[in-house]
Amino acid sequence: MARSPVAPPLLRRAGAARSALSRWTRRGTAALRRTPFPRPTARGWTVIAVGIGLVGGGLVATTSVAVSAGLLLLVLVVLGFVMAFLVAAPLRGSRVAPRAMVQVGEVYRERVTLRGATMALGPRSTLLVREQLDDAFASVAEAEAYVEVGPSVPPAVFDVEALAMHRGRATVGPVTIRVEDPFGLLRIDRPVVAPDEVVVVPSSTPLSAVDTGALAGAVSADEGRVGQGGSADDSELRPYRPGDPIRRVHWAQSARRGELHVRQTTQAQPPEAVIALDVRRESYQQLGRDDLAELSDLGGDAAFEHAVVVAASVARALAARTSRVVLVTDDADGATRHTGDAGGLTDVLVGLAEVHLRSDARVVTDVLPDVRGRDVHGMTAVVTGNCTAEQAAALVSSTNGSSRGILATIVPPDPVVRGILDRGGWRTLVVPVAGTGATR
Repeated sequence: MARSPVAPPLLRRAGAARSALSRWTRRGTAALRRTPFPRPTARGWTVIAVGIGLVGGGLVATTSVAVSAGLLLLVLVVLGFVMAFLVAAPLRGSRVAPRAMVQVGEVYRERVTLRGATMALGPRSTLLVREQLDDAFASVAEAEAYVEVGPSVPPAVFDVEALAMHRGRATVGPVTIRVEDPFGLLRIDRPVVAPDEVVVVPSSTPLSAVDTGALAGAVSADEGRVGQGGSADDSELRPYRPGDPIRRVHWAQSARRGELHVRQTTQAQPPEAVIALDVRRESYQQLGRDDLAELSDLGGDAAFEHAVVVAASVARALAARTSRVVLVTDDADGATRHTGDAGGLTDVLVGLAEVHLRSDARVVTDVLPDVRGRDVHGMTAVVTGNCTAEQAAALVSSTNGSSRGILATIVPPDPVVRGILDRGGWRTLVVPVAGTGATR
């Protein structure tokens, strides 16, 4: 018996229909899971209550007109449910922001794009789109707008602008939409864009000519220093570091000194810089009204915010003059936290955005010995609110003779402290900052 030639095309068509049905079923199921169930508005609850009442009263009183009117109201609710769901289910959104890191005082900008149904018979609707902003941002107006979506309407664009007010890791989003049916009976609220993280880094304060000169002088001194009592050959040597070529090892001087030394070429990188930020609360609580009246808060939080701005300003100035800037702080677990080991200023600024004032933090002199990978010819910048004579002596003794130190404070230190630092080769920077807010 010959096989019918019609069977294979029919089977292929049946298989294609089953595949399309399965695909649309999966899409519909996903849309159902993704889209919240519509909630009746105050008008919707009223219509539902009146419709149920009319149907019940009509059945009891055997009045067909009342039953028909009640059923019509309930059908109107069901129709609104379908129309609201058809608008909300296929909505897709995206967020585009030029930068994921902004500075305090800058404007954060983003653009939200919404796309509705692509079917030609899909409904057209006007919906409310709202962007959720963290407390770190202040928006001039509400971050919401009414946009129109539909099959024949171009994608809706919603621009958001907000001023960054506080440093830290902030959350932007989610973007939510509110869809109502044409009768105002039902409402759907659903997120269309997931939240994103935006890092708000500290702002900068302009450094005076004296402060800039002190930074430049410290860096240039590190680059061209010649060891006291040494020869011209000694000035071209430095201790061996992992990764240095073996051909640069000066074997005679290494044998004389007892450790490997390499020749420092004229094309060597500028020195590295370590910025140590004091996060002890007591360092910022000791500022009185005679020092800086606006910072004489009992908790020291405002003074610490000024110190963070000073650290960010010094980091930006040193990044232009050194090969690497590393931020060192005392972590909450008692370890030393290094930020920016890869040499990027961005990592240092992000680290400054996350630091917090603590009462149990270690002193800076206990943190500096834990620094890893710092160039012996580098420089150390310590940022604090108040430095005593004992702390100044400890800072001087904690750095070796081939490293330069800078003490950056937000109030002028005592003459005794300045004298100790000057005799130890340290430079003192006083950088008062005004108009910063406390961190969250």
